[in-house]
Amino acid sequence: MNIDLLDKQYFNKPFIILANGQYPSHPAALNKLHTAGTIICTDGSANKLLENGLTPNVIIGDMDSTTVGQDSFKGLYVKISDQDNTDLDKALEWCKVNSLSQLTVLGTSQLREDHTIGNLMLLANYSEELDINFVTDYFTITCHHGKRSFTSFKQQLVSLLPVEDIKSITTEGLEFPLIDELFPLSSRGISNRATGHQFIISSSGKIWVFRSHSE
Repeated sequence: MNIDLLDKQYFNKPFIILANGQYPSHPAALNKLHTAGTIICTDGSANKLLENGLTPNVIIGDMDSTTVGQDSFKGLYVKISDQDNTDLDKALEWCKVNSLSQLTVLGTSQLREDHTIGNLMLLANYSEELDINFVTDYFTITCHHGKRSFTSFKQQLVSLLPVEDIKSITTEGLEFPLIDELFPLSSRGISNRATGHQFIISSSGKIWVFRSHSE
């Protein structure tokens, strides 16, 4: 992909990417949109954003589904015709090249299952280069390896899914702890619960961490 550098002075934090999945409806996700400093839409998601009374700052993609034309759009219109990468992949790569490293991504799930799984793979692929949170109507989803602590609340639903076979994982602050255990590709880590206001995960390999919203 050929990615152009931008003048970052025209873009403000927080940076929100709206992918072209189901438009968010949960207050936790909607609040991210309504408090965004910069909204980056992937192609057709610009239509949904405009239908909901908000305006994108950037539209990125091959532009095969948006009805917004370049001549009428007052923001940054980034057409990338490469068919080997999804529009979300193009948006994440554009953010990486332009050092927009702290990102919240909405609209990543709840329509086509292949897109949902593909988006999770993108989260894993970019997790070491970008600080990414996927926020859906149910969860905040992150991907990491090593040791990390998470702010939580009692009985928060926490699901852990391995991206790869994990040789060692240890958790603290979850109802069903793991202590230096093998964690192979499986559904074993679904539907755990936080016991307090923080939990800690130490993992030798990449895992997806799903944390439910408080309401």
